[in-house]
Amino acid sequence: MSTLPKRGIPRQPEPTESGQTTLDPVVAKLTTLGLEHPALVLPELVEQAARDELSPLAFLDLLLTSQLERKDERRITTMLKLSGLPPGKTLEAFDWGFQPKADRRQIETLATCSYLREKTNVLFLGPPGRRQKPLGDRPRRHRDQKRVRRRALCARRSDARPEG
Repeated sequence: MSTLPKRGIPRQPEPTESGQTTLDPVVAKLTTLGLEHPALVLPELVEQAARDELSPLAFLDLLLTSQLERKDERRITTMLKLSGLPPGKTLEAFDWGFQPKADRRQIETLATCSYLREKTNVLFLGPPGRRQKPLGDRPRRHRDQKRVRRRALCARRSDARPEG
């Protein structure tokens, strides 16, 4: 025997003693469907829908948009965790006292990326940094050392085999 109600037009939630309807059955169904976020924010969304006089279709769109936004946030958070990248650093956390020559106002202006909207060029000048060599430019000595080690290991293995 199933405890689920028969399909058809859902009944209106029964009003409580104060005259308001309870959202508990709807929250339970949303949770059962795996829609935890809409279940949590349902009271706020109902208030917003009543305040803005949204149609049922607009309310449903608001509810589903809320779920999709939360799902996208969780996806990005999970991808960042799995990527192994160090946590993001912000300008608010930057120690400006450590680098007193840095022009804070100029750096904060650059952080707004207004130059992209204005389609202007930005030229960064400063002393050259240490050049990083690509992996293909490793010194030949390193590769030769590996080759010598491999040959020595193979020679030891062939010496250890019994003859015959």
